[in-house]
Amino acid sequence: MSSLQRVRPTKIELIRLKRRLEISVKVERILRERLIILINEFLALLKEGVSRRRSVSTLLINLNSRAVMLSGVYGENIYSLLEKTVPKNNCVVGTENIMGVKTKTAILVKNTEKKTVKTPFDDFIEESTRFIEEVLDLAKTEYALRALGKEIQVTKRRVNALDYILIPRFKSTIRILQLKFDEREREEKARLKRVKASLERRRNE
Repeated sequence: MSSLQRVRPTKIELIRLKRRLEISVKVERILRERLIILINEFLALLKEGVSRRRSVSTLLINLNSRAVMLSGVYGENIYSLLEKTVPKNNCVVGTENIMGVKTKTAILVKNTEKKTVKTPFDDFIEESTRFIEEVLDLAKTEYALRALGKEIQVTKRRVNALDYILIPRFKSTIRILQLKFDEREREEKARLKRVKASLERRRNE
């Protein structure tokens, strides 16, 4: 890959290159700041995800123990009894924005209908609802982690492209053009001196 930008060796192109270099440096700084923020957000979500996984595992173990106990008491009838007593909840799925990154979100909408009669399944139902909420939160966190991870990779590639390819290429091209113009200027001054000396000699003859 060429280390120089292909441009015409003119002063106008030199001015344009300097402007592009200035803009590239500003963009690189903004992208680097965004990358740092994204990584911090990713690490915070990662910590939250680990905590939620532990919570889901604990709830699942407790829920399984309670289900086994209820199954031992009510036998096969437990499924039909639960179907009659468990309230129907809904899940609302949407999107949210994390630092410009779109990710999925889900909220459990509980049935607010009050029961008139207590049942032996109330504690199990309550714990099951908590479990579902935790699973939704965990899924939301892990989806956000994947989305942020992809965005971090894209932003990192852009920063590296600016750092190691575009900005060095602009700087090298500007330096080469500047050297060419300086050399032309020196040649022009030397030529003018020769012309002036030649004219002086003609006057003295």
